[in-house]
Amino acid sequence: MSNDLCVQTRDGTVRGRRDEAGVLRFQGLPFAAAPVGPLRFRPPAPVAPWPDVRDATAPGPVAPQERPAASTNPMDEDCLCLNVTTPAADGARRPVLVYIHAGAFITGAGSAEAYSGVQLACDHGLVVVSINYRLGVLGFPPFAVAPGAPQNLGLLDQIAALEWVRDNIAAFGGDPDCVTVCGYSAGGWSIAALMAMPQARGLFHRAAPQSGGFMYAMSPAGQARHARAIAQAMGDAAPDIDRLMAASVDELLRIQAETVAGWQAATADEQVVELDFPFTPVCDGITLAEHPLASVAEGKGADVPLLVGSTGNELGAAPFRMALPWLRKTYSRESLGAAIGSLGGDADGIWQAYAARHPGEDEQALAGRIRSDWMYRIPAIRLAEGRAASPQRAWMYRFDLPAVSAEIGGISTHATDVTFWFGSMDQSPYQMFFFGRAPTEPERALSLRMQADLAFFARTGTCEWPAYDLARRTTMIYDLETRPLDDPDGGERWLWGGVV
Repeated sequence: MSNDLCVQTRDGTVRGRRDEAGVLRFQGLPFAAAPVGPLRFRPPAPVAPWPDVRDATAPGPVAPQERPAASTNPMDEDCLCLNVTTPAADGARRPVLVYIHAGAFITGAGSAEAYSGVQLACDHGLVVVSINYRLGVLGFPPFAVAPGAPQNLGLLDQIAALEWVRDNIAAFGGDPDCVTVCGYSAGGWSIAALMAMPQARGLFHRAAPQSGGFMYAMSPAGQARHARAIAQAMGDAAPDIDRLMAASVDELLRIQAETVAGWQAATADEQVVELDFPFTPVCDGITLAEHPLASVAEGKGADVPLLVGSTGNELGAAPFRMALPWLRKTYSRESLGAAIGSLGGDADGIWQAYAARHPGEDEQALAGRIRSDWMYRIPAIRLAEGRAASPQRAWMYRFDLPAVSAEIGGISTHATDVTFWFGSMDQSPYQMFFFGRAPTEPERALSLRMQADLAFFARTGTCEWPAYDLARRTTMIYDLETRPLDDPDGGERWLWGGVV
């Protein structure tokens, strides 16, 4: 019997393969036209149908990025493709999980094997879709190429992928009316934005943003600052759109790298507040008009249940971070004080309270703990708080299992939980980086629990612990002893009122 299988999509027939686990894999499926030539810096356009059977047994190219991460596939501007892992292409209506990859909006790929979803498909009957989207200056330019032109192109790519799911996933055994968007870091940040975007309404029915960062949209002032930096890298006074349209990918990546390096230097020297990384979702007045958290608090996306959370110490002072000179400078009381103070926060009060709660920690460790809450845990809580009075509720979690490798230093840092959600510890280089060894049986058991919880949420839109409310603030703690706690570290949460 052949391992290949053909499926008819809206745009043509594709041929996938059955892998060793018995699931069907379809890779490199285009969901939009190549954003090249006149389509560069433009919203995604429809795919041209193909007459023959299209091979879908290998991943497509990854989006252009300076240091490709999580995938060994070649880079190309023609990167708008997705991957489907399904138990069977049989017309059944299975829950669908669409994964939006991490990478600070400048790196990453949906084709990384850690996100393939094989275990979720095998053990829980989910159809898992992982997607690419445009990154960096090509996906999130801090300037408009023409009056009235949208800037959040990477988010529009994500919406185009969700439209593809709506129109095609039934042929792969999925239910287009039961779609969960799930994403880590930049992917979680993206989900908060998608919840606020009218263009995304109705394309997903549950949302699971994981460690989603600030989840803001860049201010006009930040856009102007970064647009000037891009122009300076080009030797111009303002971004030259014609030159940017004609530039090679290598030249664009050089401009992007210089812009990021300039921001890093200015951040370390406290010339700018640490917000407004050069390439993130922006307030362009077309796709996003305000901070996504403000939109959610106002009721946008209120029809979508949430599973939201973070790790326990996202940006703790791990040795691999302290090896970066520019970043190490920001792990200080002075640097954090300048950043938090500029937002109207009581920087000294926050520092003293954290120091009292964590006696014996040095300045870098305390700074890492404060940064972790400011950038990740508190924004996730704000997203859940925005649902406290909504008919569709939020469920909160926190991943507290400490990573033990020498590079990490025994904290539950950013991204330690990704492979636990997917059950992909054995296939992922993350496992060796974070833990320095194969997973233990208790860690495998924790992963099985997390996969089951994610699949239950994707299937039902609920979780098996109390929804988050402003009275109890119940949070599931994922560790070797998994248990729900009410308002964990509530004394530290309280300090951030009015800041995040």
